[in-house]
Amino acid sequence: MSGKYRILSCLGKGNSSEVFLAEHRKLKAYRAVKCISKSAHPMQPQLLLEADILKNLKHPGIPTIYDVEEDDKLYYIIEEYIQGQSLEAFVLRQDCISIDTVIHMALQICDVIKYLHGQPEPIIHQDLKPEHILLCGNRIVLIDFGISSFITSSGNTFQYFGTEGFAPPEKYQGISCDVRADIYGIGKVLEFMTKKAAGQSDKKSQLLKPLIQKASAYSREERYASIEELISALSNVLENGYQNFQQKKNKHLLKKIAVAGTQERVGTTHFAIALASFCNQYYSPCIYRECRQSDCIRLLANEEGSYIGKDGAVMRGKFRGMPYYGEGIAQWDSDECLYIQDYGIQLEDVLEGGNRLIVVMGSRPWECERSRSLLEKISLRENLVLICNYGNSVQAKRMARMYHHRVYCFPLDEDPFRMTREKRKWFQKLLLQEGW
Repeated sequence: MSGKYRILSCLGKGNSSEVFLAEHRKLKAYRAVKCISKSAHPMQPQLLLEADILKNLKHPGIPTIYDVEEDDKLYYIIEEYIQGQSLEAFVLRQDCISIDTVIHMALQICDVIKYLHGQPEPIIHQDLKPEHILLCGNRIVLIDFGISSFITSSGNTFQYFGTEGFAPPEKYQGISCDVRADIYGIGKVLEFMTKKAAGQSDKKSQLLKPLIQKASAYSREERYASIEELISALSNVLENGYQNFQQKKNKHLLKKIAVAGTQERVGTTHFAIALASFCNQYYSPCIYRECRQSDCIRLLANEEGSYIGKDGAVMRGKFRGMPYYGEGIAQWDSDECLYIQDYGIQLEDVLEGGNRLIVVMGSRPWECERSRSLLEKISLRENLVLICNYGNSVQAKRMARMYHHRVYCFPLDEDPFRMTREKRKWFQKLLLQEGW
């Protein structure tokens, strides 16, 4: 190699080549120099294929070829030096990778492959694997085009075997490869990345699994026919998953949770305040709303530690409560809040509604009979939750058998505004089991 470059360090070694980091002496710019042995390489006519492929390509995801030189023993391909880490190293260092990140990376890889496949003579990379994908900030770059080939009217110009586990089955069957070979490689790269997203159960994760299976199908006839089809499928997963996320996120927003008791003194308001305090702290912006005359919120405003906010809500810690203003005043709603509506013992007012309904019951024998007659009217109602307030698990199980409905046992609670660890775990379990 001429004296234009100063070798700084070795970047990597292969069977017949080495890659060095070099500095252009005049330009003071870094270059990657790939040194290919003439004697060790099995197919000398194709030694410079990588350079031949890359020299006319202009894409941010493909290294630029600056020069090609040779001497008696070696060919030298001088390329753009890509400073980054391999996808393999990145994934292995992560505890967990979001599905969004996986899809966005895959779409960038697909964009490079789309450019290659879209050349006048389509180019297939044939050796897509995590080690050959570099992450440079937000940019993804494909490297090592050593076994890439042009697709001609008579098939691809030549092919070597790729990497086991990422190379398509047809490469081992003596079948000429086409664009579906790269689709297989992308499918296997996706499979590699999703191993660190295995614990995720959102819709995007579920939608991605059949996509990977189709992309990496053993028979190429069962794969996506083109890179455009794969891009479309990935984009749909991203979009549908986003819509599902938004739906899930907004599932409760324009809805209300009604809380009513079967009779006086069963702790309906106490439970509703505790639920509102939890939701506002751990679940969603939340407002407790009186739906009958009780004056509890007005009285709360006079207590030490409470104050009235600009919107008229009474504030106490994480709790926000709106008093009852009477039937003649329209209730103000926010699209960004979940409302816990306290109906007291006016259970009949919410029996016909479509909102989620929590019924608070007493566990003492004389209270159970009153509860039984009321629950007969709503036993088949959807979005119904029964709460045995201040009872124990034995009482809750007995009541569940009596009402033929699951009954949750709310623990003894001295302060509805204070969120203890036990109470937080209880509410989290409730919301999880009810799918809220």
